[in-house]
Amino acid sequence: MRKIWIRLGIGLLVLFLVLQLIPVQPPLGKNANEIKTEERVKKIFRKSCYDCHSDLVEWPWYSKVFPVSLYISHHIEEGREELNFSEWESLKQEKKADLAEEILEEVEEGHMPPKDYIFLHSNSKLDQEEIEILKDWLQTFAENQ
Repeated sequence: MRKIWIRLGIGLLVLFLVLQLIPVQPPLGKNANEIKTEERVKKIFRKSCYDCHSDLVEWPWYSKVFPVSLYISHHIEEGREELNFSEWESLKQEKKADLAEEILEEVEEGHMPPKDYIFLHSNSKLDQEEIEILKDWLQTFAENQ
């Protein structure tokens, strides 16, 4: 019975190593534009938002490990579909106002950044001061509509 467990363990290890050879192409961005706003807002976006919601992704070492690579790539693709800050400047004012309202709601309800992202990037958690800075910035889009 022990030999079966050893062989199973070796087989799973070999399978895991072989799976690392499967190339996973991370989603590439169309541009590397950063949002045009005051530095304190950019700083918040860099630490808490850009890795999933921009073309300025910083890929961590574990993003190259299968199957984590699939999860992260898919997560980033979904994040960019919802909102891509690298495309913010090309959006119409009405769209910015709509997105600003959605962003504010997600941040205030604690849905963004997501808990699993905060778990791996503890510095990405927004404090109350940062939420207020974002709130002030986001409300300027509602006012300009």
